[in-house]
Amino acid sequence: MKLTAQQQEIIERIGVFFEKKGHQPILGRIMGLLLVLDEAEATFDEIKDYLSVSKSAVSNALTLLQSMNKVEYTTKPGERKRYFKLRTRDWRNDMKEDLQGIFRISSLLKEVMKARSEKNLEFNQCILEFQQFIDFMKEEMPKLIEKYDRLHTKSES
Repeated sequence: MKLTAQQQEIIERIGVFFEKKGHQPILGRIMGLLLVLDEAEATFDEIKDYLSVSKSAVSNALTLLQSMNKVEYTTKPGERKRYFKLRTRDWRNDMKEDLQGIFRISSLLKEVMKARSEKNLEFNQCILEFQQFIDFMKEEMPKLIEKYDRLHTKSES
């Protein structure tokens, strides 16, 4: 039950990535751990031991990850332990939900632009370009998903 140096580095880098996104690093470390383990799952105690963190840190992080629909658990017949794993089965819907959140920003930015004066044209232009890019993504993303599906279906045949 020992992680390699490479696995530890990856876990730490994922933790830092999450921290830069405004989350607790432990969230990323747990996700990183579940990504690098061959079994792709771990019990509460294994997570605590692998990451050398407290029970409360693991408990709080797992509760939050489950509420974010990033982690789920399964049980095994005859065992009382929970095996935590990443929710990967429905990645398409997860991605669509994440994108919808980004797309909603566009309408907020349009409201911001209506409320802003003409005093800072450079800043206004940055907001406008960002809002236009989000609208562009909203229009193009379904085409990209469709193209991916076509290419992926062909490669499986």
